[in-house]
Amino acid sequence: MWILSTPLKEFSYLYAPGLLAVAVSLILPDLGDESLLYGILAMGIIDSGHVYTTAWRTWLHPEEVKSRAGYWIFPIIFCVFFTLWFYLGIPCLWAFVVYATFYHHARQVYGFSKWYQKLNHRNDKFSDYVIYFLALFPLIIYHFRPEAIGSYYTENDLFLYPWTELRDVLLLLYLAGVFIWIIREYRLWNSGTREVNRILSIACPGVIYAYCFLVGTTITQILFPLLFLHGVAYFGVMGQSLSRTQKRFNRKYLAIMTVLGTAVILGLSESWFEEEMVPRELGQNPLLSSLIVGISLTPLFCHYAFDAIIWRKNHREAGRVFASETSAP
Repeated sequence: MWILSTPLKEFSYLYAPGLLAVAVSLILPDLGDESLLYGILAMGIIDSGHVYTTAWRTWLHPEEVKSRAGYWIFPIIFCVFFTLWFYLGIPCLWAFVVYATFYHHARQVYGFSKWYQKLNHRNDKFSDYVIYFLALFPLIIYHFRPEAIGSYYTENDLFLYPWTELRDVLLLLYLAGVFIWIIREYRLWNSGTREVNRILSIACPGVIYAYCFLVGTTITQILFPLLFLHGVAYFGVMGQSLSRTQKRFNRKYLAIMTVLGTAVILGLSESWFEEEMVPRELGQNPLLSSLIVGISLTPLFCHYAFDAIIWRKNHREAGRVFASETSAP
């Protein structure tokens, strides 16, 4: 059984984008922010844009927004929190943003696998551990690669410590973990438990995380596949959840067009704001600069917080969101 009803849709949204981005980054390892493909499509529409689509199941969903005061409280808390962090000059702000983003990515991969487990009517706790292992262990190894890039927002966003010997030891442990997982899946398959959907939800992201953190040597190779893996998949499941939870989106094409339109308009608007307004104001007035940083980070962290609410199995709409295609309204 498939989250998006058919294997073709599933592969088109959840797996093909990330794998295609890997291929593109191999051919064009230095796309950079100046290219339309990277700067506008990947960073603007997919990365920044998908953040705002959460609004359709929270702020723009009348029944949902009335159910939790946190939808109005969280934005205030995040804006004040990050404004003060930047204004007071407390270190590691941007490192916090980067690591929180990586964790958010891993949580989405975990969520898809749990969704498949629900559709398969079989809970597999071992798979849960494998997902986190395949997602986060390559990132840990990356910290010890001599050629690792630690700059994104600033020059030292990651806590890198080049150590070739430790990297090699951790890499062997990683390969051993992958081997153990493959052997387990082989035994399950031979015993009759043939869950192609769950295996794909682990293997495909696992390959992409391994490529980005163990092989990638440029910003494009490290980030490009991650953005496509995460953002495009989010478009697909958000569109489906809207069609299942709100009558105004009773047609799936309307839901997905709304999601994509929101991502294009607000994602590109955010990119323009960050490129034109933020550099102009930063450093001119400390308080105003801090407020701009706080405002810029608020949508991102609202997205993280709201996702932790609307995709939970005990959410009030979970029955409709996670239903199989045959039982969905």
